[in-house]
Amino acid sequence: MRRLLLLCLSLFLFAVGAFAADIDYKKLPLVELKRLATQGEAGAQINLGNRYYEGQGVAKDYKEAVAWFRKAAEQGDVKAQFNLGVIYTKGRGVLQNDKEAVTWFRKAAEQGDADAQSNLGFMYREGKGVTQDYKEAVAWYLKAAKQGDSHAQLNLGFMYATGRGVPQNDKEAVTWYLKAAEQGDSVAQYALGSMYDSGQGMPQDYKEAIAWYRKAAEQGDADAQSNLGFMYATGRGVRQDYKEAVVWNCKAAEQGNAAAQNNLGMMYENGQGVPRDSVIAYALYNLAAAGNSEKAPSNRADIVRKMSARQIEEGQALSGKWKVGTPLPTTSKTGKEGAKPVASADKPTAALPKKTGNCRPTGPSIRCQSRCTNGNCIVTYENGCEIRVQVQPKYNPFNSQWEYPSPGC
Repeated sequence: MRRLLLLCLSLFLFAVGAFAADIDYKKLPLVELKRLATQGEAGAQINLGNRYYEGQGVAKDYKEAVAWFRKAAEQGDVKAQFNLGVIYTKGRGVLQNDKEAVTWFRKAAEQGDADAQSNLGFMYREGKGVTQDYKEAVAWYLKAAKQGDSHAQLNLGFMYATGRGVPQNDKEAVTWYLKAAEQGDSVAQYALGSMYDSGQGMPQDYKEAIAWYRKAAEQGDADAQSNLGFMYATGRGVRQDYKEAVVWNCKAAEQGNAAAQNNLGMMYENGQGVPRDSVIAYALYNLAAAGNSEKAPSNRADIVRKMSARQIEEGQALSGKWKVGTPLPTTSKTGKEGAKPVASADKPTAALPKKTGNCRPTGPSIRCQSRCTNGNCIVTYENGCEIRVQVQPKYNPFNSQWEYPSPGC
C-alpha cells in the first residue's frame, strides 16, 4: 500500500559558499571565521553555525549553532531563518516548537525562499504550529513550485489528486507530478507511474507506468519496486516474467513493504519464479500481516491448512528472526515436505486476459493483488478480473499521518 504522497518537509541545513565580498567562509580558519562572525558578518555567522551543527573542525554543539544562526537570522539572512525553522522542527539545541518553526519559515518564505515556502505549506497542510488550512498550504506550495521546488511540485500534485484546498483534478495533479518526476523525485515518479497505471488524468498506459515505476524503483522506492514486481508477475505492459517479479518484490520486501512481502509469499507458495516452499511463504505472510497487509492474514490461514506443525514452527522462527534491511530467507529445511511439484513453475505463462465489470470470483478462498494511489485502487484477481475501488484514509495515531489501507479481496 502506498504511503501518502506529501511527507516532504525539507529538513536540511543550507551550506554557505562565497558571498559578494568574495570571501569563501568555508575555507577560513576557525579563528578568522569567529572574528568576522563576532563583528556581525551574517555570512560568517551562518557558516560558523553550520560548523557547530555538523561538528566540522569543532565539537558538535547544537546550542552554539542556534546562537550563531539566530544572529544571522535577526539580520534578515534568509538561509539562517530557514535553518532556525528546521532546528525548531527537530528540537536540536532548542525545545521542539512548531510555532517557532513556522515563525522562521514564514520570515524566509516572505523573502521568496522556495524551500521555506514549501515547508510552510507542509506546516499548514499538517496543522503543525498553525491551524490546519489546506488552501493556505496550496498557496505556499504554489509559490515554491513555480520556482521549481520539486518537493512543492510533488505535494501540489497530491493536493490536486485528493482535492484538498483545491478542486480535485487528476490532470492538474499529473502536471505537477511530471514536473517533480523530471527533476528525479522518486516519489513523484512513483505517483506518475500510478496515474498511468490506473488511467487517472491521462489514458491508461501500462508501458509508460512501468517506465516511471522503474525510475523510482532504481532509486530504491519500495512501493515502486513492489508495483514493478506486480507488473512483471501479471504481464502488464511487459512480457510476464516471474523471476523478474521476484527480484523487484524482494527489493521492496527487504525494505519492509508489506504488499511486496505478501506478493512474494504467494510466489513461494505457488512456485512462481522461485522453488515452491510453503515455509518461506508462511514466513513472508507473517511479515506482511505484521506490516498491516489486509490480504496476508487470509493467505496465511489458507496455507496453514496444508502445513505440518514442524513447518509452521520453522516459518515462525524465520519470520521472528528477520529484521528490516536484511536479506529475506529464501530456503527452509521443511518447506518442501508434502509439497506437490508444480509443472513449469518458472516458465512464463501467458498473462490472464483482462476482465472488468462483474467478474469477481466466488468461493471460500479468493486471492487478489492491488495497486493504489491516494485511495484509488485496482484490485486484480487470479482469474484476471480487475475492479477499481476507492478506499478512505484512516488516521494513524502512531505517526500522526493519514494513511490509505489496502482494499480487501
